[in-house]
Amino acid sequence: MTSAAIFSQALTGMRTARVEVEATISNGLPQIAIIGLSEKRARQLRERIRSAIEHSGYKVPDRRIVVNLAPDDLFKEHAGFDLPIVLAILMASKQLEPARFKGFCAMGELTLTGHIRQVPGLFIAAVACQQEGLTFLGPYQTDIAALPGFERYLPVASLQELKSELKQAPASPKAPVEPADTGHLMLDDVLGQTLAKRSLTVAAVGGHHLLMVGPPGSGKTMLAQRLAGLMAPLTEPQRLELACVQSVLGFAPRLQDIKRPFREVHQSTSKAALIGGGSPPKPGEITLAHLGVLFLDEIAEFSAQVLNQLRQPLEQGFIDLSRAHHRTRYPAAFQLVAAMNPCPCGWLGSAKPCSCAAEQVKRYRQRVSGPILDRIDLQISVSGLEPSLMLGPSAPKQTPSEHATAQLLIQRGRENKRERVREMGDQDATFDLTRSARSQLLKLAEQMHFSARTMARIMRVGRTLADIEGETLVSSQHLEEALILRQP
Repeated sequence: MTSAAIFSQALTGMRTARVEVEATISNGLPQIAIIGLSEKRARQLRERIRSAIEHSGYKVPDRRIVVNLAPDDLFKEHAGFDLPIVLAILMASKQLEPARFKGFCAMGELTLTGHIRQVPGLFIAAVACQQEGLTFLGPYQTDIAALPGFERYLPVASLQELKSELKQAPASPKAPVEPADTGHLMLDDVLGQTLAKRSLTVAAVGGHHLLMVGPPGSGKTMLAQRLAGLMAPLTEPQRLELACVQSVLGFAPRLQDIKRPFREVHQSTSKAALIGGGSPPKPGEITLAHLGVLFLDEIAEFSAQVLNQLRQPLEQGFIDLSRAHHRTRYPAAFQLVAAMNPCPCGWLGSAKPCSCAAEQVKRYRQRVSGPILDRIDLQISVSGLEPSLMLGPSAPKQTPSEHATAQLLIQRGRENKRERVREMGDQDATFDLTRSARSQLLKLAEQMHFSARTMARIMRVGRTLADIEGETLVSSQHLEEALILRQP
C-alpha cells in the first residue's frame, strides 16, 4: 500500500479552513472511492479525474484508490478539490515526486483534458495559505502574486505542467493610488439642489446614510450615483477585501481595477437577493455594496419584510446568515442612499397638483418603518428642477467646479477627523458638545420625542459638520444644520 497527502482549503463564506487530502493505493478491484464528499459530487469527480489524468499523459492506477478529505465535518462541496485529489493520487502512484509538493496547498477545477480552471474563493484561499505559511498551487491569476508579502504562489495551467519545474508567477504592477473621482460621475452634472449636494458632502466625510424625498425627475438618482466619487480612495487592504468578496462569486478581479461599488437595487428584489442566501449562503447585494453605496430607489415600494432585513447591517456593518447546516458572516459596511416620492402619485409639494388623499399619503410613508428611518442620519427634501435652470439663457456655470469644491471640503473634513481621533480618541460625541448645544439638543429631544438613537445620529452628524469646519467642539450652529439635514 502506498499513500500521499497534500493540503487544500474548504470555503465557508469569507473564511477558509485547511483540509488534508490523502490518497492511498492498495490491492483490489480498480475503483476510486472518495470519502468526505457527497455521493453526487464524488461520482462527477471520479469521471473528471479519470479523463484529466489520461489526457495529461499519466496513468490511472489499476488498483483500489481511496481518497479521504479531512476533517469530515467541514463543508467541502465545491470544485476546488479536483486539483489536490489528482495530485494526491499521482503522488501515491509515484508518477509525481511527493517531496516536490511538501508544504503545498492546491486548489482548482479540472477540465476533462486536464486544464485547470479558477474556482470561487480562490483569492481567499491564497490569502489563507499566505497566513499559514503554505505554498499555494492553483490556476494562473497575476494579482495573487502581487499580494503584499506573498511570494509563494505557483501558477499551473494544466496537469501536464506538473511534470516540469514550476516557476513563481510574476507580480503584477502595484495598484496606483486612485483619485477620488476617477471613473465616477461629477456633481457639476446636477443643476441646483444645493441642500442635496451639501448632504452628499457630509455623508462622504462621516459615512452617513441618506434619504432623499422629492418628486419624479428632481435628480435623486443622479445625486445618489455621485456619492461613490466623493468617498475616500480605497486603501490596499480595502481593495484586497473587495477582491475577496468578488472571489466568493467566482470573479477574478485585478486589484488596480477595483473601485468603490455602486449597487442599485430594484423594488422586486427578494430577501435572499438583498442580504444573501442559499445553501451554502451566497453574498447578497448588501455585501456586493461593501465599502461602497447601496442605492434603494423608490424605497417605499420595497416589501417591509425586505427592508427590515437591513437593521443589523445598517448598525453593525456585517450580516449573519444562519441556515440548517451553515452559519456565515459576510461584510456589509455600505452607505445606504434611499430615494422616494412624497406621495403615491409623486407630485405632493411640487408645482404639479397632487391627486392623493391625506390617508393615502400617510399609508404610503408608513411603508418605510420607523426603525429603518431611525437609522438614516440624513433625511432631506429634494425639490423639482426649475425649467429656467435647464433652458434659460443664463444657465449657471459652476466656476470653480462644484465637484472639486466638495472634494476640498471632504478632504479637509477627513484630515480634521483623523487629527481629532489621533489626539482625543474616537470618544462619544456627547463629550464634544458645547454647553449651549447640549441644552439646545435636550430641549428639542423633549419637544420632538427623539429616541436615543435619533439623538446619537444627530450628534454624529453635528460632529461631522464640526470636523468639516475644523472645530474641536460641536456648537449650536452645527446641531441646527444637523437638524435641517434630518427633516424631509
